[in-house]
Amino acid sequence: MKIQKEMKKCAISLKLFSILIILSLLSCRFFSKNDPDFVDDIIDGPEKFQFDPNKLPVIGKTTEQELLEIYPRPWSRMTFQKPIAKEILGRKFEMKKIISYVNYITSSLPNGGYVGTDYLYFHVFFDKDGIVQQYIIDHKINEKVDRNSPWIQGKFSNIKDKKNWKKSELWPESGDDGDCYWAQRRDRIKYHQSEQIECRYWDAVPVY
Repeated sequence: MKIQKEMKKCAISLKLFSILIILSLLSCRFFSKNDPDFVDDIIDGPEKFQFDPNKLPVIGKTTEQELLEIYPRPWSRMTFQKPIAKEILGRKFEMKKIISYVNYITSSLPNGGYVGTDYLYFHVFFDKDGIVQQYIIDHKINEKVDRNSPWIQGKFSNIKDKKNWKKSELWPESGDDGDCYWAQRRDRIKYHQSEQIECRYWDAVPVY
């Protein structure tokens, strides 16, 4: 009996120790300071963007401030400390910042749950001078309220095809660009499971 009691005490102590470690890791992740170099960037903004086809930026002219006066609440804003050479929809430029907006419309299924029926992604790319160099409108619709119904291109899309894009990409090489963005941020552990990340343009900075 004495041995069993000691074993129970040991098991309880191990559980408490594990809980303390988990809480410590969570506190480091959620309460660590933000990277001041990216204080104006946005992660996970609103997802109910009201797109207006009559209010499009002018490539080579519209500024970031002018875009934000038209559409003030982005879903995300990513800034690159060093510009990245890009080619998107046939236009080559040096990318310094990306501002994105999204709108998700879902419908309820007869047997419960929800399915997407209308998704619109609006990505706007800026150079180091804060001038729009390109934008993507990726609009797709699901004509039936059915998980197996295929998505088709919506009327607002300015993309003719995605034959050179990977299936998961929001724009050409968006995954690689995202990795390079997070490699710059010392607070990335707040948003990712691991601090380890690779970028083909620069070395990842140490995390806090």
